[in-house]
Amino acid sequence: LVNPHTGVALQECPTCRGAIGSTAPSYVVRKIIDALPVSCAHKARGCEEKVKRGDLETHAATCGFGEVTCTHAGCGATVLRRDLEAHAASCEWRVVPCPEGCGEDVTWRDLEGHLATECRKREVECEKCGTKRTAEESEEHRKRHCPDREVECEVAGCG
Repeated sequence: LVNPHTGVALQECPTCRGAIGSTAPSYVVRKIIDALPVSCAHKARGCEEKVKRGDLETHAATCGFGEVTCTHAGCGATVLRRDLEAHAASCEWRVVPCPEGCGEDVTWRDLEGHLATECRKREVECEKCGTKRTAEESEEHRKRHCPDREVECEVAGCG
C-alpha cells in the first residue's frame, strides 16, 4: 500500500494499525475468524457448547468439563471443574474440626487416629481405678484424685 497523498509506502494499515506485509491476518479477517462458532476444546469430555472462536479462551477457563486439581494440600487429584465441589466435600485430605471439640483441625484421613490417640477430649480409662474421663483430665486425676493412687505416708519414719 502506498499513501495516495505522499506516494510513500505505508508501514502500517490505516484501519487496524497492523504492520503491512505481516503474515498475521488483517483486522477484518481476524474479526470474521473470531466470530466463527467452534466446539469447546473439552468436547471429548462432554462439553457441547459452541462458542465464538474469539471467546474460546474465556470459555475454556470456566468450562465445567475442564480438568482442575483438588485444592486440598496433599491430595493432587485431577477432576472435572464441574465435579470439584463434590470431590472437595468428600476428599480424604479435607480439613475438618475435631468432632469431640478439642479445637484441633485435622484431615479427614487422620481423624480416626486423632480420635484414638491424640485428642485431648477422647475418653480414657484410669489404669488404677477404672473410671473414665477425658485425656486432658486424666493426669490431674491420676496425681490428685484417683482413690487407688499411691501416696506417701505422712507418718514420720514410715517410708
